[in-house]
Amino acid sequence: MPSGPFLEDAAARLRASVVAIVNGGHGAGFAWRDDLFVTSAHVVSSRKAMVVTPEGRSVPGTVVGRDVDRDLALLHAPGAGVPAVTCGDPYALRPGALVFAVGHPLGVKDAVSVGVFQAVGAVPQGYGIKSRSIPWVQADVRLAPGNSGGPIGDVEGNVIGVAAMIVSGLALAVPAPDLEGLLSHSQ
Repeated sequence: MPSGPFLEDAAARLRASVVAIVNGGHGAGFAWRDDLFVTSAHVVSSRKAMVVTPEGRSVPGTVVGRDVDRDLALLHAPGAGVPAVTCGDPYALRPGALVFAVGHPLGVKDAVSVGVFQAVGAVPQGYGIKSRSIPWVQADVRLAPGNSGGPIGDVEGNVIGVAAMIVSGLALAVPAPDLEGLLSHSQ
């Protein structure tokens, strides 16, 4: 089982791409590409937000896409200069694989929590979930306010999902491979 420096290196690679999103409340996000950042739609309640880089610079951002059903938002923050993440494939993970979340839970900057991947699949309706057919990355990684919109990563430091919520003790995240289609349709 990977641990120690191996997991620390993977977390460090992913943390370099994670930002704080400030828009009334606080959440996390990550560099997707070309000054575009992914976060949760519930983190950005208006069209403008501040993107705080890992170095602490505040860069104005504008929401340029939103998918409310999947709780996703896309922000454009020119000049942020944050390296883009590399996407992994949660559909290829086996139950029991180690995964980790990066975010700013309860205001703790760049916190990392480790858990176990369970599955990618639909969850029962309710708990704020509108459709039973939408697949979610499901893991027992600990999330708290401030993790929303941040990445769930695999042991290689690749993003496998966007942290959205906790349901019955499991973290739910939008699968990373689904982002491209969802975000291109939301603009």
